[in-house]
Amino acid sequence: MGAGESIGQGMRGRWGSRGECRGESAPRRGTRGVARPSRGAAGSRVSPLLSGQVVDLLNQAALISNDSKINILKQVSGETLGLGRGGRRGGLAPALGADVGPPGALTPRAASQWMVKSKVISELQEACWEMVSAMASDIILLLDSDNDGIRTHAIKFVEGLIITLSPRMPDSDVPKRHENDISLERIPKDHPYIKYNVLWEEGKAALEQLLKFMVHPAISSINLTAALGSLATIARQRPMFMAEVIQAYETLHANLPPTLAKSQVSSVRKNLKLHLLSVLRHPSSGDFQPQITTLLVDLGTQQAEIARSMPNPRDVRKRPRDEPDAALKKMKIEPPLGEDDEDKDLEQVAVPAPKASGQGSAQSDTDITAEFLQPLLTPENVANLVLISMVYLPETMPASFQATYTPVESAGTEAQIKHLSRLMATQMTAAGLGPGVEQTKHLKEEPKEEKTAKPESVVIKRRLSALSQGQAISVLGAQGSAANPLEEEAPQTKRLPRWARVKILASLVTQFEVPLKSEVLAFVLDDIRGRLDLAFAWLFQEYNAYLSRYPSGSLDHYDECLIGLLSGLQEKPDQKDGGHGCPVPAVSLLTVVPSQSRTYLGMSTLRDLIFKRPSRQFQYLHVLLDLSSHEKDKVRQQALLFIKRMYEKDQLREYVEKFALNYLQLLVHPNPPSVLFGADKDTEVAAPWTEETIKQCLYLYLALLPHNHKLIHELASVYTEAIADIKRTVLRVIEQPIRGMGMNSPELLLLVENCPKGAETLVTRCLHSLTDKVPPSPELVKRVRDLYHKRLPDVRFLIPVLNGLEKKEVIQALPKLIKLNPIVVKEVFNRLLGTQHGEGTSAVSPLNPGELLIALHNIDSSKCDMKSIIKATNLCFAERNVYTSEVLAVVMQQLMEQSPLPMLLMRTVIQSLTMYPRLGGFVMNILSRLIMKQVWKYPKVWEGFIKCCQRTKPQSFQVVLQLPPPQLAAVFEKCPELREPLLAHVRSFTPHQQAHVPLSTMAILEASAKQEPEAKD
Repeated sequence: MGAGESIGQGMRGRWGSRGECRGESAPRRGTRGVARPSRGAAGSRVSPLLSGQVVDLLNQAALISNDSKINILKQVSGETLGLGRGGRRGGLAPALGADVGPPGALTPRAASQWMVKSKVISELQEACWEMVSAMASDIILLLDSDNDGIRTHAIKFVEGLIITLSPRMPDSDVPKRHENDISLERIPKDHPYIKYNVLWEEGKAALEQLLKFMVHPAISSINLTAALGSLATIARQRPMFMAEVIQAYETLHANLPPTLAKSQVSSVRKNLKLHLLSVLRHPSSGDFQPQITTLLVDLGTQQAEIARSMPNPRDVRKRPRDEPDAALKKMKIEPPLGEDDEDKDLEQVAVPAPKASGQGSAQSDTDITAEFLQPLLTPENVANLVLISMVYLPETMPASFQATYTPVESAGTEAQIKHLSRLMATQMTAAGLGPGVEQTKHLKEEPKEEKTAKPESVVIKRRLSALSQGQAISVLGAQGSAANPLEEEAPQTKRLPRWARVKILASLVTQFEVPLKSEVLAFVLDDIRGRLDLAFAWLFQEYNAYLSRYPSGSLDHYDECLIGLLSGLQEKPDQKDGGHGCPVPAVSLLTVVPSQSRTYLGMSTLRDLIFKRPSRQFQYLHVLLDLSSHEKDKVRQQALLFIKRMYEKDQLREYVEKFALNYLQLLVHPNPPSVLFGADKDTEVAAPWTEETIKQCLYLYLALLPHNHKLIHELASVYTEAIADIKRTVLRVIEQPIRGMGMNSPELLLLVENCPKGAETLVTRCLHSLTDKVPPSPELVKRVRDLYHKRLPDVRFLIPVLNGLEKKEVIQALPKLIKLNPIVVKEVFNRLLGTQHGEGTSAVSPLNPGELLIALHNIDSSKCDMKSIIKATNLCFAERNVYTSEVLAVVMQQLMEQSPLPMLLMRTVIQSLTMYPRLGGFVMNILSRLIMKQVWKYPKVWEGFIKCCQRTKPQSFQVVLQLPPPQLAAVFEKCPELREPLLAHVRSFTPHQQAHVPLSTMAILEASAKQEPEAKD
């Protein structure tokens, strides 16, 4: 029997005749004028009485005036359907309308209201009800019509029919114009003609028919849009159907019709998004918000828009909790007097209150399949699925996929895996595959259990004999049905409730020997979700046996049970059940927690135990603290994260701090204590300290240091007593915690001020870490200056705060600074020149680049050897981006004006000219001015002067000619190769120019020229 026919029979009640002939089809409206009968779509059969009335009505309507049409419309909306004006045909025909749209949807509603208000049902009313029933059946059949318009109107009719044949809930979102419309809760359950329960079932059948129509693969875009809107309206006005509507939306999202074009797919997705947002605003959507939100994200909805569409919390709080409408409360219906016997076979079905998906006892096929798939979607399985499916990919991307694809924002998260499992489950269910479909088929094939009103009782037939190991497991259900372990019990024996059976089984398991307990443990872990109640019952029973001092009870048995369950849970892909559900978690959880695949789960469980088990709080905290030095980085980092949060709690702070300091104090031992290797006693072992064992003692301390700056003094105390290897490791790992403290930390400033003897390198390292990327604070500079001048005159203390010192202080410290290790000197210059981060630009420094180079030239050779000064100047010249030609020109100018002339002046001039040849003219000017300052009086500078003239010939000839004759002769003595080129240069002069060359100079040039041939002879 089709859905349309069943609905028709339900609305007709006990009358079954509808007419025999079905020769005519549904009417079709023309563009204008009189309507005419036409052939309907295949499978769209309409009763001849109905089609004749509709055609007659349309022909009449085309000829009447507008005022008459208004009167007819008023009759349609009236509760009597105009039956008083012409009987069945004259009153019902206007109500049917020319199509099956909203006017047609009024008919069942108005007919129901008319029947409810009538205390006595006449034959005319019965006949009218029969006709309305026939019309409803025929219109539902029109969902299969070939005409898009007819199908669209049929969808709207079915929407109205479902709303009319279902009860209104307290949180139903009913438009104001429909507040007074009749619905199922207003129909008395003892009505003499209308059957409440039958109409309720027909309303659900109509919804099922609409859902099947929407997921049809050949549905058109217009019909799909209409169906989406109708389902959203039904979900808002009838929240008990929200689960079915959301599941239908999920199915559609996963299986869009392949016949849709790209633009149609975009339109459907946009409509689906709008309707989901409207459903999300409903107060009853709270239980379905995860599914709705996931769908909206897949459809490209922004999180802000989703948040705006969330229902008002006040509306949600006002919702009655688990309180159905008064009309929906389960009640026994007494049949009215005089009712026919054939009505007695109708069962009185209680109307269920709306249930969220997953909350009811009965799950849908999709839910069952999704739960089956979710734990299987591991990264390995998903990768294999992708590789296998690539073989079947089409050559070109389908338009539907291209239009619907949205990037996955949260791949691998639990919510995304759950959503993926539901998408796959909907596709498998639509294809008739999966455990959900199989289970539904199996349940349909099983005979229904005979209901009885007698109270449940347990019939114990006989005393059970001793059970073997295999029989005991079969009682638990391993060899029979897992869900019904006592399924094969004798018919006369009443099955116990599940909780009672679990309690009995847990008591029996507690008495088992160890081999049998392992069998039971394997049985529980085989389906931990379905048998979790048995696991907890067993655990509590073991603990109860220990407390009651039973012969079989001991804390060891309890520990074995708990550790066995947790160890088995580690192997499961998606278990989130924490250990805080057990009465007293075992301390040996330490062997379970470090699994890297379950790090966060284990730490969360341990954290909950610490806060929720005060009697053993410090015992569990000690377990977590031990994990702070774990060899696996992921476990250790997670433990430190949890410990830092607990360190903020006053009641735990002292214990955590004491534990960290105890581990820090281990570093004063010559060899690592055995406690670092898992031994119970604190004894030293022969193995030497390694970097890993040293870090084990520092992990927790360094994590707490930024939160408690006073701990820095403990480190300084230990540092002074530690061996060299430990000191080197400490200096390497201290950088980040010190930066976390900051240079304004009072405790750190106090450490600098009172630097312990032997901790100088530690304090220096701290200063470097603080000032490596930011300039030193005035307070820090003050403490370091006082330390340097009053207690420890080690110039290395000044390096981190150089940029905070005065210019005079830096110049005074330069001789000591440039005598340090070349790497240290390089760092000094980087800080002064602002190039420690490679920017190549001068930072805030007491000396600019020129002043630094001049200060190096003026260093007293008695305080620093010349070799160190030359190396320092070379470091300056290496910074080409800092020492430009302009800077060097200023430096040479200022050095040349000093008296006495610096020893390295000409070396700097030659280096500058080598770096920037375009400074040649400026250098010639410097040389000329040096002649005026009698440069030959400074032997080292004079030697550099001659070398510079030699390198810059012939440009330097004009400068050499300015020398007095004795100095010119001295130049020729040291560089005789200059004589001939210089004489040739002079002879190239014009007579007028030669007249300006002094005769004494010419005499030296010519005399020198004559001496050369004589020397040759």
